[in-house]
Amino acid sequence: IDLLSQLPTRRFVHALLEDQQLLVKARRSALYSSPGGHLFRQLLDLLSFYCDFPLNDHTGEQLKEDDVVGQHYDKVSQLQRLFFKHWPQLYDLALANCAAACAPDGLRRALRQLQPDQLRQLVCKQLRLVGEDDPWAEDPEFLLDVLVTTYQRRASQRAAINAMPIYPTEGLLWDTTQIPTAAYSGGRPLALPKLNLQFLSPSDYLLRNFHLFRLEAAYEVREDIEVALQRLNPGRDFDDNIVFRGWSKMATPLTSFRITQVSPPRVGEQHPASVLAEVVVDTRGMRGDVASGWDELKQHDVLFVMGVNPPNEQEAAEAAKAARLRKGQALPLVQRVGLLAVRGAEVVEVRDEEGGLMNDFTGRVRLDERKPPKGFVRTYVIALDAAQYQLDVNATAAGDASDVYPALNVVMRRDAKENNFKAVLESIRDSLNEQLVIPEWLVDIFLGYGDAGAAHYTAMPGLLRTVDFKDTFLDAQHLIDSFPQYDVTFSSGSSGGGGSSSISTGSGQYDVAALPPPPYKVTFPADQQQLKPAPGSTKRGADAKATTDAAEPPAADGSSGSRPVLTVEHYRPIN
Repeated sequence: IDLLSQLPTRRFVHALLEDQQLLVKARRSALYSSPGGHLFRQLLDLLSFYCDFPLNDHTGEQLKEDDVVGQHYDKVSQLQRLFFKHWPQLYDLALANCAAACAPDGLRRALRQLQPDQLRQLVCKQLRLVGEDDPWAEDPEFLLDVLVTTYQRRASQRAAINAMPIYPTEGLLWDTTQIPTAAYSGGRPLALPKLNLQFLSPSDYLLRNFHLFRLEAAYEVREDIEVALQRLNPGRDFDDNIVFRGWSKMATPLTSFRITQVSPPRVGEQHPASVLAEVVVDTRGMRGDVASGWDELKQHDVLFVMGVNPPNEQEAAEAAKAARLRKGQALPLVQRVGLLAVRGAEVVEVRDEEGGLMNDFTGRVRLDERKPPKGFVRTYVIALDAAQYQLDVNATAAGDASDVYPALNVVMRRDAKENNFKAVLESIRDSLNEQLVIPEWLVDIFLGYGDAGAAHYTAMPGLLRTVDFKDTFLDAQHLIDSFPQYDVTFSSGSSGGGGSSSISTGSGQYDVAALPPPPYKVTFPADQQQLKPAPGSTKRGADAKATTDAAEPPAADGSSGSRPVLTVEHYRPIN
């Protein structure tokens, strides 16, 4: 993965991995399909991501989405022409449109018409996807997987990042392969992107930061959830009803939860445009400062709604026996409280017991019409994550999971200073959806390639020798102090035929009152290079010799030595 994520080694390693079909072989291994291969599958997904990264391996130029689609369809068209010319039994596939020809199910179903020796001839001799001496070439299913993997269309990065939920869920929060616990010793790898010294493209840099910041925020959310659930201490009473024996400042049981609106998807999207729900909380019985914290919630604050179903004594004993816990050892918190789901949401509006708006800054309530909230019941209209809602609906429809939303019975808030991760993640995602414009002189330095000195202004083409500083300087002495590396020569050009004069500060003997006032036009030397740092101009400080040279006074005979000359021209601005 590290070799693929850096351009100098990617151009060689990528070709080798494709030639050996490493991804297909790894996915057919026993570890990939075993229950203990979760970390291996995540690492393989990360490897697959960098194998399919839209980048020209030789020039380092990132490919646009249209270019990637065009290259894919050209490759599929070549495959269809091959089918049409040499394989009559695949005419239907050869005459189909490109989208149907590269569909995995249709392509696999059509290729099963070929005999094993015919399939080997197609893959090994005609397409040259697998070497003839490769032992895996004897397996027809492996050849089918290679062909389907090579010609199926990959999902674009933009579509994948837009379909990813912003808020962490219970699956991510307690996934120790991505978010390790405090007991992690570093003895095993983690399926995480790395912030190296080099990156493939600006999008690669943003994507790595997006995933890492999302996991960092999830780690903090997990800690807050564990503290809140421990304080609430959910359990069962004698009638087997869920009760909360404790209390928490940042979490409270829900009075009710219901989804009120699911908007249709926007054009080109697969999930609803918005999903609104109502959360009802009763602050009666809360301490004054705790209740005021819930009353101060406002629009754009982030809440987490959770569903807990604590086991009874018999179920807890069976779970402890299945986990092979020692005597006196407690179950993990998630099993002890029966955490079913965690869903994030953003507050849209807050209403009191009589339905009046609270903390509204949208202008719907005038300042002189604002009143103290009524009663103790607070209704929070929240916007759920539409992408996560669609994933939940799909899982419920497929029978892979039950509907988690009726089971939500706890709401948690967080400190506003620590709860800004949603805005940061959305900003990174919006940047990925836009065409990034970075100056050419900064791209290589930003990605970690090339010479850092090439970005210095003296090495850039089109360097301006004369710069009009207008009213930048307060007076002539201010200008002289700003360029201690130069000998400054003031010249007043002739305006109206009155001649010209010059005053040099190189000797160190000059009358400040005789120097012309601003504004100034400054002309730098034609052969200027990057000069030695002036005293105090570097963060770490220059060495003693450089500092001495930069501050060395001029020679006693009045010569300026090797110090360059800065020509300053005073002019009269046009009113």
